[in-house]
Amino acid sequence: MTSVTALLVAAFLGAVPLPAAQAEAVWLHDDIYVSAGTANAYVDVRCPKGQKRWTLTVRLTAVKPGQPNATGSLTTSAVTCDGETQWRQHPITIRPDSAPFFATRDERNVGVAELRDPNGTLVETITRRMYFYAWNYRHSASLMHHFR
Repeated sequence: MTSVTALLVAAFLGAVPLPAAQAEAVWLHDDIYVSAGTANAYVDVRCPKGQKRWTLTVRLTAVKPGQPNATGSLTTSAVTCDGETQWRQHPITIRPDSAPFFATRDERNVGVAELRDPNGTLVETITRRMYFYAWNYRHSASLMHHFR
C-alpha cells in the first residue's frame, strides 16, 4: 500500500526528467524520503504495454556511524506496464526490518531494484548509492496548500 507521504513526494518528483537510455527497464531514484521511520522510494519501470504479473523488488540500507543500519525490502506485483518506451513511476513504501530508517547521506547507503517478467526471469537489476532525506508529512501538507 502506498502511503500519503509517498504520493505527495511523487507529485513533487513528477517534474524530474526521467533517464534517457532506451535499453534500461528499471530506474531507482537515488533520493529516499523518510517519514516516521519508513522509507519512500521511487522506481521507474518500462515493460510491454498491458502485461501483468511483472514483479519489482526494492531493497534499501541506510548507514550512519554510531547507529544500527536500517534495512528493509518490499516486493510487489502491482507493476503497471505502459510500454517499452514509456516510463511509469512506482512509489514504493518500505518498512524497516528492525531499526527505523533515518536521514543520512552516508556513502555506504545503498539501494537495489530488481525487475522480473511474468515468468520470474530477472530482466534488470540496478544498484545505487542512496540519499535518505527526512520528510515531514504535516509540513509538506501545508506546503501543498500554497500550490493549489
